Amino acid sequence: MSNNTSSYESDLENSIVLNINLDALKKLASNVFQVQCTSIQEFNEGGFHKVYILKMEDGKEYIGKLAISVYPQWKTESEVAVIEYIHLNTHIPVFKVYYWNSSVNNLVGTKYILIEYLPGIHLCEIWSNLSIKKKKLFLLKIIDIKKLIFSKIGSIFSMVNDQFKIGQVIESIFFTGERAILPTMEQGPFKTTKEYILAVIRNQMHYYSMFKFTKKQKSLIPKYEELYQLVPKYFQNDGNNTFVLMHIDFHTSNILVKNDEITGIIDWKCSGAFPMECLYTYPVWITNNPMIEETNKKSRENLILQKFFRDEMSHRDPDFIRTIDNIDNEKKEFYSTVFSQEVWKIDDFLNKFRIK
Repeated sequence: MSNNTSSYESDLENSIVLNINLDALKKLASNVFQVQCTSIQEFNEGGFHKVYILKMEDGKEYIGKLAISVYPQWKTESEVAVIEYIHLNTHIPVFKVYYWNSSVNNLVGTKYILIEYLPGIHLCEIWSNLSIKKKKLFLLKIIDIKKLIFSKIGSIFSMVNDQFKIGQVIESIFFTGERAILPTMEQGPFKTTKEYILAVIRNQMHYYSMFKFTKKQKSLIPKYEELYQLVPKYFQNDGNNTFVLMHIDFHTSNILVKNDEITGIIDWKCSGAFPMECLYTYPVWITNNPMIEETNKKSRENLILQKFFRDEMSHRDPDFIRTIDNIDNEKKEFYSTVFSQEVWKIDDFLNKFRIK
């Protein structure tokens, strides 16, 4: 699983401007919270959403999260469902969802979610200045996040009476570009990792064969065909699959903290149940970034924090340690390559591991 899109698709997404009615959003907030919304302030934006702070007459503040309208409605529906599931089944701090609409046919003009405003700052803003002792304290709080196991790969959807199901996969490789409108796209849910990987590759070959792309992008089709032939080498339908709830961007930028407490884990878009063996790792912010030359001090500190994290996890979640110890790095690299959508990365993998 990857939240990366190729550069040309990212440029397309970033060029989209939301055609929204802020007056309608203001009126909606007033009706939902039964108090006058006095102002709306743009907070931030990303490739999928624009976020606004809704200031109310009674001094309270809420968040309005507005989605890009070209994306399918089930993306918003799953995002709401996973937050509700986490709230009901874990102690993970998440914001409360007050109201939402997954249709573009509303007065606001796009899909939206009205959510709780959580106090705090992003952990990334203070992490580098924290002492080792304080960093260990925050890692302990991360470790306390409960592991949730599922029987299939897919995203979470709400049913009735607080019941949930694993449905189709909601992640960028399944709906960016024109993928969401292709009726033959395989979307899951999937029973095994092998089934999932094969579907992703077939979808990519179908996508690149259906639309006009550059010669470089078209060259991905035979490369995906080679990757397809390699799948049985790394994945079998042996039933030994463990799927866990994954936050696709679990980084310090999505962890809110205040007074040494974690006040919220945010940005659960495209999260769901995914293969533990391919995605489990130490928190990314205590690992060395291969794209950046780390200082000796930073590398040493990361090793200290990894050891601390490992020692704690060995008592609390032995499966995590067994998974880390048994990770096949070539298999993990193959998994990452399938989702990369970058010609150079696929070429690099095939040059090293293609079938002779």
